[in-house]
Amino acid sequence: MVQSKSPPKKPARRKPQSASSSNAALQAPTGTPAIEWVAAALGAALTLFVAGVIGWEALYAREAKPPSIAAERLGVSPVSGGYVVEIRVTNRGGRPAAQVMVEGELMSPGVEPEVAEATFDYIPDKSAREGGLFFKSDPASGTLTLRAKGFAEP
Repeated sequence: MVQSKSPPKKPARRKPQSASSSNAALQAPTGTPAIEWVAAALGAALTLFVAGVIGWEALYAREAKPPSIAAERLGVSPVSGGYVVEIRVTNRGGRPAAQVMVEGELMSPGVEPEVAEATFDYIPDKSAREGGLFFKSDPASGTLTLRAKGFAEP
């Protein structure tokens, strides 16, 4: 039995649509939506504001004041081998300070002055850090003097 091959079918042709009969939903929009203009305007305004602030700072910023370090006593607690004086070190200056060394000197009547030191790694401007100084003698029995000895630029 021999089968005859039929010719391949051609796809049906579509009728061309005229411009007036095309579906409006399938056409690309002709204008930019208003929300895009609003977003563009906000982005441009924000960019100009940031650029203005940076320019203002570059032209008119004054040199920041150096770190101003102050130490204060918060409390005293007994620990094994002596006492710990809890302290707060505050940087009231306009720049940060690194490696801030604080010294505490305890002077008791009839006894050699006792000195303890603590180093604070980093104290940002207008902020504070807390720590402690260890003494063998009770700080309540004498006069405790706290002072910052130095700092490094970070």
